[in-house]
Amino acid sequence: MTVAAALVATSALSLASDPANAEMNWKAADGQTINLMLISHPFVESLKPLLPEFTAKTGIKVTYEELAEQSGFEKLLADLSSKTGTYDVFMTSPLNNWQYAAAGWLEPLDGLIANTDKTAADYDVNDFIPSILSAGRWDLTPLKGIGEGSLWTLPINFESYQLAYRPSLLKKLGLQVPKTYADLLAMADKLAIDGPNGKMHGIITRFDRYWDLPYLTFGTMLQSYGVEMLDKDGKLQICSDKSIAATQDFVTLIKKASPEGAGAFTWYEAMQGFASGQYVFSLNEANLFAPTYEDPKQSAIAGDVGYAPTPLGPDGKRAAAAWIWSLSMNSASTHKDAAWLFMQWVTSKETMIKTHLAGNMNPVRKSAWDAPEVAKLMESWGETPGQYIQAAKTEAEVATIRFPPHPELTRMLDRWAEAIQKSYFGQGDVKTNLCNAQADIQKMLDE
Repeated sequence: MTVAAALVATSALSLASDPANAEMNWKAADGQTINLMLISHPFVESLKPLLPEFTAKTGIKVTYEELAEQSGFEKLLADLSSKTGTYDVFMTSPLNNWQYAAAGWLEPLDGLIANTDKTAADYDVNDFIPSILSAGRWDLTPLKGIGEGSLWTLPINFESYQLAYRPSLLKKLGLQVPKTYADLLAMADKLAIDGPNGKMHGIITRFDRYWDLPYLTFGTMLQSYGVEMLDKDGKLQICSDKSIAATQDFVTLIKKASPEGAGAFTWYEAMQGFASGQYVFSLNEANLFAPTYEDPKQSAIAGDVGYAPTPLGPDGKRAAAAWIWSLSMNSASTHKDAAWLFMQWVTSKETMIKTHLAGNMNPVRKSAWDAPEVAKLMESWGETPGQYIQAAKTEAEVATIRFPPHPELTRMLDRWAEAIQKSYFGQGDVKTNLCNAQADIQKMLDE
């Protein structure tokens, strides 16, 4: 199921809170303290100023640690696996949750949502975009079962991937927004330009040796070339002809249009690099970066940013990855009632809208997309009015999770990312590197 229809979906869910429940006690855990693990992200920046509101409402004190993705997930994994319960609630995603749920480290949420003593009458779980909420369900069956079984998490935003560009620079270069990856390859040599602070480069995108490369950003390009990790028969496609072609084209783009050091760029460098004004294109990066690009306090390019859907692949196909940041509860928490109060407060209609207005994109509730103040904010983004919204909707029509649920998927994708990086750094050819990675990943699947 795509995220798309996302924005208009109205199908009912089975977990609706009982409207008769008007007496849920927000002070039920008064005096308790909960500890969060947060991953550095625009959502966190939008949340921190709101935490005093939660404490005033509930009497619950909130402490937190905020770390970068890799170090944060490593520390969280150590806590979850030891079952010490240091973190009561934490930021996560479907991919991470496949490992956590399979190990029994997550608290299932269905019973809490259905409990009228613990969940507010106006929580309205039907207001979540169905495809986004159901991505947090899994029946623990390896390689299938997404959207089935227990609900392990609540979404706080979703992102897909699109093209951002500098209209003024394209005009100066006499170039048009590329419609296809072939168009982008054809102009890669023409994107260098002298800027006020020295040479400017054509393309920035994340390219670190980490699972998000084949899963999200380059993953969007792979999927547009018709590449999925497993085919319909369950066979790996990492060293298929289409995968080899996509990887060769990606490496060529980075070599021609990105600076030295591109192989170390994380999402943060990709976001800040484009916002600094040193690039013509941000390629297949998260559309939730738009609030940063559009904020004059954070961006040197505010007012000079355009948005377009990701390019089409060789067969005219557009596909896109989807990422859903969410909150889960540690099954080892000793403050589950307080943790649940926090989770439902954060993901309530009112709080979600506040976070979106402060930069947490994109909404996961239908009411947030419909909120006049949110719509007005997004309407102003882009080269023309409404351009960002239209690009986001176009991507949403094709964005979905195309990877098989598996507890060790991150380890597999790290191996895949390593093969791409080795090709970029000239440590073997693309085909050999990808086929060696596929052989290693097949062994992981067979374990």
